[in-house]
Amino acid sequence: MIKKYFLSSLTVLALAFVVSCDNTTEDPPNQNENSSTSTPSITGPRILSKVNNGNIDLEEYITNAGTLSQAFIRDAGSNNTITATATYSGSKIAQIKYQDNANPHVIDNVYTLSYTGGKLSSFTMDQTSLATVFNHSDFTVFYDANGQLYRIVEKKKLGGNTSYTHYVESKFTFSASNVAKADHTTMLMDGANPDPSTASTISYAYGDYDAKINPYTTLPKEYCIVTGTIFQSNFNMISSNNYGKITIQNPVGPPISVPKGYLYDSQNYPVSDQSQTIKYMYKAL
Repeated sequence: MIKKYFLSSLTVLALAFVVSCDNTTEDPPNQNENSSTSTPSITGPRILSKVNNGNIDLEEYITNAGTLSQAFIRDAGSNNTITATATYSGSKIAQIKYQDNANPHVIDNVYTLSYTGGKLSSFTMDQTSLATVFNHSDFTVFYDANGQLYRIVEKKKLGGNTSYTHYVESKFTFSASNVAKADHTTMLMDGANPDPSTASTISYAYGDYDAKINPYTTLPKEYCIVTGTIFQSNFNMISSNNYGKITIQNPVGPPISVPKGYLYDSQNYPVSDQSQTIKYMYKAL
């Protein structure tokens, strides 16, 4: 049930951009016009407010004193909603709680974040599912010699186990400041070590990047990283620019490619996809 719920939401976030249900050309309120020659309504700092598809806000971001406080991730095909609530210590996110609207909850995950030298270095996840199952994960974040995100390792203790049972690794390939590829590998643990004979990898390749501003760069990077560990296809959230194609390679079967395109405002932010089905709305800070 948990897997089905997550996959449903994942489909919304990764693929909804090619689904058409609203072809209006009217710009959403409180954001810039589509034309690069128009006078923008936001000229200074901004934060992503909504990602909209017709009458559904697929994503909604709430601010408090100019910082992200809550995010809502909605499923276009159902009433499923995941609410992410951020708690801060100073200027850094200390905790994010993800909770669905099911009764009892399928998703009830609390992530506690730790930093080294101001950069996210590790985090933990404690999950109570359906009010009975307790799961725990320890994440370690690795950077290369240039300080670029290199990989994230997760070790899981499922079903109340005191020893690790599963190992998950997300390994990143960057092109400049954009994620070119994310390899998501899962395997079982053999005692204290992962068992490569049980490994299975899904790869997400991002290509055809533009030179414009990724709207998710207006959100805290730590929120984007943690959310990427839940919805692996969305690690592009940490890229500087906007990808024009995502190719998903599952362990079996041919690769699946999904194209994307954008319309921009005069400040180089996307305001919609090319068909104006998906709208990106911003809030001035």
